[in-house]
Amino acid sequence: MTNSAIIPSDAKPSGYKRRKFRDGLHRIALLAAVITPLIFIAAALGSKFGIWDWSFGLGTLSQGVGVKMLAACAGLGVLSVLATLVIRPRKGWWIGILALAVGAAGFAKGAATQKTVMSLPFIHDVSTDTQNPPQFTGSILAERAKVKGVNTLDYIGKKAPTGKDSPPKLVSALQTQAYPNVRPLVLSGEADVVFGKALGAAKAMGWSVKDHEAAAGVIEATATSFWYGFKDDVSIRVKPAEGGGSIVDVRSVSRVGTSDIGANAARIIEFLEKLSE
Repeated sequence: MTNSAIIPSDAKPSGYKRRKFRDGLHRIALLAAVITPLIFIAAALGSKFGIWDWSFGLGTLSQGVGVKMLAACAGLGVLSVLATLVIRPRKGWWIGILALAVGAAGFAKGAATQKTVMSLPFIHDVSTDTQNPPQFTGSILAERAKVKGVNTLDYIGKKAPTGKDSPPKLVSALQTQAYPNVRPLVLSGEADVVFGKALGAAKAMGWSVKDHEAAAGVIEATATSFWYGFKDDVSIRVKPAEGGGSIVDVRSVSRVGTSDIGANAARIIEFLEKLSE
């Protein structure tokens, strides 16, 4: 018979509490890494399918809850990695790295978007013809009338902010400076032929064509973004050019929001390039 102490059956091995803390931290970090992207996805798709207003999806969920979750992800990731380094056995390190990566990627994306916003004019209405921009009629006007806080379609004389200490400037001037290659497209084909090509190009771009009239040379369509379902209306005008050929003008304007982050100009350029093929 020995004098050794009898170990109680419910005794915990050395370091048990520290390992339990580490494992619990890993679980929370992993949960945050999974939930955070889902918040942004839900915010965008919920807005697109009309579950909630775009301002709630983009503002409250993405820029509010989503940003806070990104910060939580990054913080939990750091703590999780440190816990793995300090507490033996060193396992579960990938969870901390994953959470940290999700947080860092989210903030990097946000910073890149903000940089783009600051580098472009604060406009949402772009036209190849800044003196006589294509207009909208019929279905699109009816749809825009139902949108709360819809942007106006008054291009001529419209001004946009240029900075905290700078006076607003004409949208046409800001557009010309930022997007000098957004200009009318001159083609050699007759107007009726070019109109057919323009209609085909609009459909190929994935736009929803609302109205088109060959005699007037007018096509009106709506482009809807995959995320958040933002709608931008497009008006295409095809008319005969002096001396033969045709002139194509395009206008693209966002229904809501202030800065389009260059989306309308990019859309027009892509369309004109497709039409030139």
